[in-house]
This record gives sequence, C-alpha cells and structure tokens, in this order.
Amino acid sequence: MKWNWGTGIFIFLTLFLMASAGFIIFAINQDVNLVHRDYYEKGVDYTEQMNVNARSVPYKNALNVNLQNDVFQIDIDDLLAAKIDSGNVLLFRPSSSKNDVLISLNKQAKTIQISKDELINGRYILKFSWYSEGLRYELDRPVNIQ
Repeated sequence: MKWNWGTGIFIFLTLFLMASAGFIIFAINQDVNLVHRDYYEKGVDYTEQMNVNARSVPYKNALNVNLQNDVFQIDIDDLLAAKIDSGNVLLFRPSSSKNDVLISLNKQAKTIQISKDELINGRYILKFSWYSEGLRYELDRPVNIQ
C-alpha cells in the first residue's frame, strides 16, 4: 500500500471522528445534577426569597444541630416551636439530589431526629422552612456528616 498525503488525511479524519464519537457517548452517559430542577421559577421569585430571608434573621440561632453516634438531631427553640404552623426540613446534598432527605414538621415540634443510616458521609445543607401566620420563613445551615 502506498502512503501519500490523501491516505494520511483519511486516517487523521477517521481517528478524529472516532474520538469525537467516543467523547459524545461519554458525555451523554454523565449524570447531570442541577441545584434546582425549577431554577427558572426560583430566579423569578428571588425577591420573595430575599423577603423570606429578611424575616428569618431573628430566628438564626433558634436551631441547635447535634450529631451523635447514630442519630442526627435538630433541637428547635421553644419560642420558635410555638409559632410554627407547618413546615419541613430538607437535608440538601449539593453533590447529588438522590441523597436528599425531606421531613415534614409536626405543629409545635421541638425535636427532629434522623437516623444516620438515612444519611451518607459528607456535606449537607439544612434547609429549615416553616409558615407562621401565613408568612414563610427559612433558615439555611451547612452540616457535615461524619
């Protein structure tokens, strides 16, 4: 077989297309984790979120987070617990939404316990949100599970 410039170009283009196809297949198989699935709606409602955060500032020290051997415990201050009409606790895992834990709050609950078996080691963001007299409040706090 005779090697000339046409054969070299053909071999180069063939290898380039095979490498491109391999990268496309690799990219398609990657797991994409968005911070929020409804990020557009979250952006539109950003002013409301700023109002919620401003309302929540007086309660920033109302949560006490404890991690014991087999239980992750959230203690709620008595004054805050008396004001809660409804709400939820989200342990948000930034690296993978598959590991998020969502718990609904009972009215006037003072302690929330989560088994450590439900959590994996690493960083979570505790999003504690509640309603009181028709207004929404929210506290965010980073948590490391060991």
